[in-house]
Amino acid sequence: MKTKQKGKERGQALILIALAIVGLLGMTALAVDGGNAYAERRRAQNAADTSALDAALAKVRGGNLYSEGLERAASNAYVDDDPGVGSSHPKVNVEIYSGPISGPYQNNDEYVQVIITATIPTYFGRVIGISEITNKVEAVARAKPAQYLPIAFGNAIVSLSQHDCKAIMYQGNADTLIVGGGLFDNSDCADSAFFNNSNAGALTAPCLQSVGGITYKSGSINIPAGCVTSGVSTLPGMVYPNPTCSSPATVNGNTMSSGSYSGNKFPPNGVDTLEPGIYCVDANNGFVVNGGETLTGSNVVIVMNSGNVSINGGATVNLDAPDSGPYEDLLIFMPESNAGTMTINGNSSSTFTGTILAPAADVTIDGTGSTTGFHSQVIGYTVDISGTSNMNIYYSDDDNINLPVPPQVELVQ
Repeated sequence: MKTKQKGKERGQALILIALAIVGLLGMTALAVDGGNAYAERRRAQNAADTSALDAALAKVRGGNLYSEGLERAASNAYVDDDPGVGSSHPKVNVEIYSGPISGPYQNNDEYVQVIITATIPTYFGRVIGISEITNKVEAVARAKPAQYLPIAFGNAIVSLSQHDCKAIMYQGNADTLIVGGGLFDNSDCADSAFFNNSNAGALTAPCLQSVGGITYKSGSINIPAGCVTSGVSTLPGMVYPNPTCSSPATVNGNTMSSGSYSGNKFPPNGVDTLEPGIYCVDANNGFVVNGGETLTGSNVVIVMNSGNVSINGGATVNLDAPDSGPYEDLLIFMPESNAGTMTINGNSSSTFTGTILAPAADVTIDGTGSTTGFHSQVIGYTVDISGTSNMNIYYSDDDNINLPVPPQVELVQ
């Protein structure tokens, strides 16, 4: 009896050992094959991400987003066995959709969706009946094309300084009326990005927005209370225009033709009329119109590559930007490389139509006393609104340049 009992125990031990081996194989399968599946999923997700970004980039560039996405997936070792079949089940399947077929961006043509399905064999999983593992991953990228939009959300007065206090300053004893667009101060100065120290005049505008603080005396601004806002977001980056001149400017009597000009001052003495075109100026004393002088120019762009701008009180200046072409509605431009100063005054008969853009310059706008005044958007590094004569500024998108907003490509899912 004892001998038989020992035999039974030996048989039970064999069964337990066999079950233990199967369990160990199962755990090994989970560790090895599960680890392989996890690593494969990470590789597939990386491939889907880069494919979605590449396809989105091809889309904003006007290329073939499908071929670009497939090529990028293939470069990451995910070669679609049958790219013409969206729902087939080969070892690798890459699906690309312009306008996702699922998720929060479904059917939105501004987004590109990439789905990668990949099947990998198991090593130990076969023992428990699992011969392969399938991973399915997806990525969505945004492909926003370039746009031409008003600068600084269509505000009439804009300071681009990021940190200066008093980046926009309103002072003097005259009234200023701004119609059609407000003021935007890009500085984060907490105390007084926008600053006013006088209540002798009143600033009337639709809105006043500032990244930093706003300081003003009671009665000095006439702006709806709900539209005086601090703590707004900073402006996005800009792609500035690049007007150039292919030939030198010439003078014929009191008239000047467009082109490059370098001399003592612009316009030269005796010139009171500018012919249509682009004027690229490098003048020792800058762009100067003194009191009692006149200057007229229609369909002109004045590019101050170097030198300051000084249009003095008592001058009669009537300047109008081009109505068409690549620099439509750009009147005076001081590139970022010119960190000079710009002072624009004039008399009651002066008019300015078109964008005045000086991203690195300190700009001072004095009152002209004209009821027509500025049909302009004034953009400077800092802007000082001052003077002793009333001033009117009328903003309309039709009179001012729109700048390109670069295309945006970003992974969103």
